[in-house]
Amino acid sequence: MRIQELLENANFKQEDFVKKTGDKEEIDFDLPDDLVHFMHNDDHAYRRHIYPVISQCTILIKKKKPTQSKMFAEAIKECYKIYSKKFPIRALPDELDEEQLEETCNKIHDEFIKHVKEGKYKD
Repeated sequence: MRIQELLENANFKQEDFVKKTGDKEEIDFDLPDDLVHFMHNDDHAYRRHIYPVISQCTILIKKKKPTQSKMFAEAIKECYKIYSKKFPIRALPDELDEEQLEETCNKIHDEFIKHVKEGKYKD
């Protein structure tokens, strides 16, 4: 994971995480995947933004109601603000586009559902 490399090396070189195409710079890693990893490993982001949504989802599951990945959207947007401040890479977008947001929501929701099926969220 690229985020792990950032966490382990405070003196990272932005060039290691960015690819240049002519005059254009783009990140050279899977942003939704890194963001999910960050959200699970940053105590502030997890406790303040992700955990409350997980709690809402577990309540719905106990009531035998469906959960939706878009329930995580606002929490992910807030976590991305923390992420982009903590890792100020020039090529990072100011905010996630709809495709990145949807992919991140789906990834974190899929992980949540997997954990429910494995019995990690008990009464």
